[in-house]
Formats: sequence, C-alpha cells, structure tokens
Amino acid sequence: MSTQPKTPKTSKPTAKKTTAKATPKAASKKTTRSKAGSGSTVKVTEPLRSKESAQSAKPKTSRFSLKKADKAEQGGAYTSVKNRKSLVFNRATGASSRGGVEADKYRFRVIWVAALVLLVGLLARAYYVQVLNAGFYQEKGNQLITSVRTQPSYRGMITDRNNLPLAVSAPLATVSFSPHDYAQEYYSIKKAIVTNPENPKMQARMRKRLEAMDLNILAAAANVPVDKLKTAVAIDESVDVTDEAAVKAALPSGAGSHYFPLLNKVTPEIAQSVTSLDFVAVYDKNFFQRYYPQPQPNSQLLGFMGQNADDPEGGYEGRAGIERQYEKELAGENGKVMVLKDARQNSLKEIKQVKPEIAGKDIALTIDSRLQYLLYKELEKAGRLQQARWSTGMIVDVQTGEVLALSTWPSFNSNNLNEMTGANQRNRAVLDVFEPGSVMKPFTVAAALKSGKYTSNSLIDTNPGSIRVRGYTIRDHNNLGVINFATLLQKSSNVASTKVALSLPPEAITDMQRQFGFGKKTPLQFPGEGSGLVVTPKENETARRATVSYGYGLQVTLAQIAQAYSALAAGGVMHPLKLVKTEKPAASERLMEAQQAQDIVEMLELVTEPGGTATAAAIDGYRVAGKTGTSRRVNPKGGYYTDQYRNVFVGIAPASNPRLVGVVLIEDPRKQYYAGLTAAPVFHSVMKEALRLYNVPLDKPLKTK
Repeated sequence: MSTQPKTPKTSKPTAKKTTAKATPKAASKKTTRSKAGSGSTVKVTEPLRSKESAQSAKPKTSRFSLKKADKAEQGGAYTSVKNRKSLVFNRATGASSRGGVEADKYRFRVIWVAALVLLVGLLARAYYVQVLNAGFYQEKGNQLITSVRTQPSYRGMITDRNNLPLAVSAPLATVSFSPHDYAQEYYSIKKAIVTNPENPKMQARMRKRLEAMDLNILAAAANVPVDKLKTAVAIDESVDVTDEAAVKAALPSGAGSHYFPLLNKVTPEIAQSVTSLDFVAVYDKNFFQRYYPQPQPNSQLLGFMGQNADDPEGGYEGRAGIERQYEKELAGENGKVMVLKDARQNSLKEIKQVKPEIAGKDIALTIDSRLQYLLYKELEKAGRLQQARWSTGMIVDVQTGEVLALSTWPSFNSNNLNEMTGANQRNRAVLDVFEPGSVMKPFTVAAALKSGKYTSNSLIDTNPGSIRVRGYTIRDHNNLGVINFATLLQKSSNVASTKVALSLPPEAITDMQRQFGFGKKTPLQFPGEGSGLVVTPKENETARRATVSYGYGLQVTLAQIAQAYSALAAGGVMHPLKLVKTEKPAASERLMEAQQAQDIVEMLELVTEPGGTATAAAIDGYRVAGKTGTSRRVNPKGGYYTDQYRNVFVGIAPASNPRLVGVVLIEDPRKQYYAGLTAAPVFHSVMKEALRLYNVPLDKPLKTK
C-alpha cells in the first residue's frame, strides 16, 4: 500500500498553536513568505512574541510620529523597528529618541563652553567696573553732569566788651545777565518752531517760552533800561536759525557778552526780586561782605579783609589786625555742595552737601567802644590842632591788664579800602618803636630804690644845672639845686637821673627796664608788633649809661609803656596786657615791693599839680599821677632833629587807688613842643569820661567856683 505525501494543512488554530509554542528565538525571526503555484495566495506570518515583550519593545515616540506610523501600518506595509525610518527627521535614528543628542554631543559641548566663557567674562568685567574701579568711573560720570561748589561759611563777629558789634559779615548777592546765553537760547527755540511744523503742541510750548523771555520783564525787575538789554543781546530776526554757522556768528561776543551786571552787592531780599523770575541767562552769586559799624576808631586795631591769592575761588581773608591774628577762629571752614550742571556748565540745583560748613567763632575784645570812639576823637582833635604827623593812645585797666581803648589818627574807613594808605593803616601804638624820653625816669627811680643805696627821701645835688659826661653836656631847663626823687620826676631832671645811673652798676637801669617788659613784645602778640630794643651799656660807656636813664639810647612801643605803668599802678605787680576777653589771662608777676611802687606813684602826682610839667592832665575830683616825655625825633641822616619832637604823656587815675592808665603820643607837633601842652590835654578829656563811665569814686574834693 503505497503512501502519498501529505500536503501540510495550514489552519489558523494550527498556526496559533505553533506560534504559541514558538521559542523566543523564533519569535524574533523575520517574516517568511511562501509562494504557491499560480493562483496561490501569499501568506504573511507575523513574528511571534509575548504580550509583555511587545509592549516593552514599542518605541517611545511623539504623538506626531505615532500618527505617521499608524498610517503606514494601515497601508499594509510592515517595517521592523530596527530599519524603521524616522518620520520626524526623515532619517534613521534608531529606536531611542535620544539618539540626536548623542550624535551632536560635541557641538552642544562647544556651545555650552563658549557660553560659559562669555558669562565669566561679563561677570569679571562687571566686577572690575562696579567694584574694583567703581570710584574712577563714578568720578568721570560726575564730572560730566555735576560739580562741587564752595559754600562759604559765616565769618564770626568781632565785638567789644559789651557785645556791641565792631565787625560783622552781612550776606550780599550779585545778579548778572549773560547776553550770549540769552541769544543762544532764543535762536534754539526759534529753530525748534521752524523745524517742527507738523507738531503744533510743541510749537505752542516754544512760543510760550519765548513770551517768558520778554526783556521788558527783566528790565522792570532789575530797574535797568530795556534798551541796554536789547542792545546787549543783539537779536537778529533775519538770521537763518537752521544754519548753525549763521547762528554762531550772530551770537554776542567780546567784552560784556557773558556778563551784564544787574544788581551788585545787594541784600538777598533785593536780589530775590530778579532771581525769583527764573529768567533765562540770569545768574546770581551769594557771599558775605565784612562790615565795620565804627570804622575809623577801630580800623588799625581790627584790620581789614583782602583777597586770598591762594584761593581759586577768590575768597577773602584777614590781612591785618585782629582779622588776621584770629583768622582761623573767625573764618571757620567752608562747606562743599555738589550741584547739577547743564550743558553750558550752569548750576541747575543742589544735589547734596559734600562737606558741611562750620561757622566762625565770635571774638569778644576787651575794648570799650565808647572809650574807643572818645579816644579817637580827642587824638584827631589834637593832631589837627598841632598839625602833627600822627597821634595814638591807649587806656588800660590796672587791675586786669585789659586794653579798654587803642586807637590811632589819621585813620581810614575800613568799609572803603580806597582810603587806605601805607601810613594810615599802621597801628602805631603797637607797631612803631621810638626813643621814649623822660617817661622812663620812674623806672630809673625804681632801680635806685631796689639797689638799697637810695630811699624815697634821698637827695641829689644837680648844681649847677648841668653835668659833663664823656665830652657831652647834659642839662636841665634850669638849675634845680639839691632835689629829692619826687622833684626829679616833677621837674623831669636829666642831671639827677644821670647822677643816679652813674652811681649804680651798668646793668642796674636796663635790667629794671627789661623787668617791666621793655625790649620784648607784649602778650598782645599783635601782627607786626615791635619788640623794641634795650641794650646794657658797658662799664666805660658812661654817656650811654646816662642817656638810658632818661629815655634815650633805647627803643620801646607805646604798648610797652602802658603795660609798665600799669604794673607800677598795681603796686609793682605785672598784669600782662590783654586784648581778647575770652582768652585766659597770662599769669601775673610781682616786679618790686608794693610800698616802693606806691611811693613812685605818689611822687608822680606832683607832675599834674601846680609846678609840675603836666598840670593840663589834672582832673577835678581825682588825684592824678603822670609823667611827660618830650624827646627829639631821630634824623635818618644821623643825630636828632633840632625842630622836631615827640610828645608822650602817661597818667594814672585815681592815684590813691589806681584803676586806669592812659598813655598818649603826639608825633612831631608844629604848634607846641611840650608833652604837657599837647598830649596831657588828650589824657584829661578821655580819662575824665572813662572814670565817669566806670563809676570810679572820687578821691579828692571837687573845686568850687
């Protein structure tokens, strides 16, 4: 029995069974196709795999890709995952969607490195500009739009002992107009109107600004003729405002084109009438002007203000007197203000205060302005009456050393320095040195009493009224005979002074003079103050030893004389001169015994009594002690003038309980030649009022008419 080969039967159950039993390896094989003969059908066998593996092998694609794939499958074509083409990039990228990043990872790394380098560079530059070098760039920026302006500080006042002002700083303002800036702004507005015809709103604003620039408004506020302003700005209406060269040529130039004064040195209230207009090209400058309410009596004492050559902004400083001596205290410290500038470097507004100003301190002097005025008037009266070169004087409080008055004639108005000359600006009581003459004789008597060889009752023989010393003859006005020290001072005997000096050691007289402050500056330390000169003669210089005893051969200042006589009046105690009330006084010093000093003061009373050389200095109701000194003026060519004198009088009142010392000098009087006739009357007039002002009790019965 023959067997025929059986054709395998394919059926779906069988296929499903076979597929179900297929190994994983078989499931991964490619699709197989079998062909039959003609008319046979093609069967496609799908790969066999489990449900789980199929799901895990499904590629992670976007919705867009899935839609494309679904359409392809619906068309009946099958493509394996490995060979499937990306429908997104139109190229094979594999099963993973990260394949593009991996392929271009080098390019991404280069981009990120470059970006990181650029970021680091920017951060480094920012750190350099904003941190390391911030100050430099801030300063450069500030220079373009800001500037630092000096804010002047208020200068302290100078007052007298009663707080009455002697020097004050008044705020003033100067207002000016710049024709150049006005014309430039005018043409600029005109140009804006012409070049913007399509903008009516802007043209309206520009025309309104032109109306505000009406020169009639400025002229009325500043009280200046409007014709002068129009001439200064010289507006040319025919100029082509769009042509920069033509506009530049039409702008005002030359002197006055940038500065046309409207108000000069006026009060801020007056200046505000113009500055409040906020007018174009109007600028103001505020400053302080020094003002002296009582100029002539105080001009040499207070000094004056002058421009500081070292100040780039032209500030002022004290140039003489108290103004210079206490410049630092009075001036204070200027402040600094940062201001915003426009394109023309004009200040627009203050931004902040860089440095606050420190106001100057007030200086209170010991001067009594009432006595100061009175002293000056009497010095002027005597100087004019005697046709003198100058006159000067001082009044000192014996108990404190305070200077109550210090003045010189001729003077000047310190509010108008055009009146000042080299001669009338000198404070001669402190600056000038001279040979004092007989006012030095009380210190010769003091040296004699201190030596122990003499007493206040000792007698000196002056016969025959002259003495011969080293070929020089020293004379008195007449033969006084045998006299005591009181007569020596009353009659001002040169012969008696010479005999006393020659009987003492060579240094006795000059040592006493130095002890009373001669030969060195006073504690006033006034600018330019003279120190004088006291030279001790040698043993064999008998002529010099003689002349020093009556005030020749040495140089002193009037301030030194006032200080020395104040020490005599204070019982031999030196109270150093003091001119500033707020300063601590220097320590006092005893120079001689109180009784000896009192004896000398009593001797000096005879000078103002009948028979003395200065009866014109006597004051009714007060005992007055004093001493005259009439000396010849030195001839620069050698020797002394025979017709030129210097008159000095020093007085103490009241003599019983000294309170005030006054000293007066008349230089080269032409009408009368003796101090008792020229300087003593000035002392009388001033001291009489001073004793009344200070309520000093009378110490002598009043005369009855």
